[in-house]
This record gives sequence, C-alpha cells and structure tokens, in this order.
Amino acid sequence: MNSKSVLTIPNILSFLRLLLSPVIFFILKANIKLAFFIFVIVSLTDALDGLIARLTNSISFLGKILDPVADKVLIISLAFSFIKARYHIPLMLVKLILIREGFIILGSIALLYSGIVPKPSILGKATTFILILVFYALFYENLENKELDFINELYNVAYLFVVLSFLEYLILWIKNMINVSKYKALK
Repeated sequence: MNSKSVLTIPNILSFLRLLLSPVIFFILKANIKLAFFIFVIVSLTDALDGLIARLTNSISFLGKILDPVADKVLIISLAFSFIKARYHIPLMLVKLILIREGFIILGSIALLYSGIVPKPSILGKATTFILILVFYALFYENLENKELDFINELYNVAYLFVVLSFLEYLILWIKNMINVSKYKALK
C-alpha cells in the first residue's frame, strides 16, 4: 500500500538530502572536513530513505519523485564541487556524469508530463552507488593528501557504469515515448 501522506520519514530524509547537497558545493574548498561530514549525512539519508519507505509501507508519489531528484542534485553538486575545488577528478567523467544526469532529469520531466512516473533501474541505482564510492574516495584522497592506489580503476568502473546506465535510460525513454505516442494515437 502506498502512503498518501507527504510528511513521511523517507520524504523528510530525501528533502534533507536535497537541501544539504548544494551546501557541499559552497564549502568544500573552504572546509573539506565539514563538507565530508555533510556528505556522510547526505549519503546515509540516500541509503535510509528507500529502506524505511519499504519497511514502513510509506512509499508515496512524492517520494518516487523526490528521491531521484535529490540523488541527481547530490551527484551534480559533488561533481561541480570537486571541479571547482580543482581536486583530482577526470573532467571527462564529470562531463559524462552531467550528460547522464541532465538527460535523466529532462527525460523524467517529459515522461511525467506524459503521465508516466519514471522508475530508477537497478543499473541506475548501481551507477549512483559507484559514483558515491568515487566521491568517498576523492574525499579520502583530499583529507589524507594522498592518492589511492586503485583510484584509476574506480574511475574506469564509474565511466563504464555512467555510459551503460545512460544508454539504458535512453532506450527506456525511447520505448516509453513510443508507447505514449501509440496510446495517444488510439484516442
């Protein structure tokens, strides 16, 4: 059963993530320890909101929209934060992340406008998880002032997941839009 309430614990956690994620962008260079602390809190809300929604049977329409939007804001805020701070992150990876996230946002708006609530895929969720690991690694490198031995391999995994999930979302979006066109043609 879906919750009709807006003020659920999962929605509050997603909203908190949505509000706190951009703060990282503004404070990363000035206070990396505070930025990391906020990142830990924000990433924990990402892990908890969906779990709590399922366990408490409080899945809501707002939550289905708010959670992925908060994820996108988090990923985009972190990507821009590390570029702005000139910390070690490949520019090409940031560009691919921005293309993927931008497409998902715009594609989701188009689907919502057509009456379809987009759902994150398993590959999409895995990509977000991999990107969160990349950002944890970047925080570690910059807090400890040393490069991780496996950072390039982690970047390569991130490249792969970002590209594959983008292609998956593109294919799903095209299929959904074709179905919407067919449905509208039948009316």
